[in-house]
Amino acid sequence: MTPVELPAPSPALRVHEAAARIRRIADRAACGVATNSYWSVGWERGVTNAIGGDEGDLAALLTPELAVEVADWLDARAAANVRFGEPMPALALKFVEAVQP
Repeated sequence: MTPVELPAPSPALRVHEAAARIRRIADRAACGVATNSYWSVGWERGVTNAIGGDEGDLAALLTPELAVEVADWLDARAAANVRFGEPMPALALKFVEAVQP
């Protein structure tokens, strides 16, 4: 049997997949926050304490709720690209690179 070669995924599909990964991780993080008493100090303090320094401060800025909003924005950009031919924002493609497993 001859192997089938598929075309590379479109930028819109790659952005949608990045959004889905962000959303899955954010949902799991929100569940952890809701069920683990460590997080009673709040997201920002908890992340800063866990990581420390400026790195922790930076990581603390992206709450699970904000991550879901980012995922929603990415999905909206992917949909606009496919439906209306709108150009894919460079930032959306940067998220694809950043969240690849």
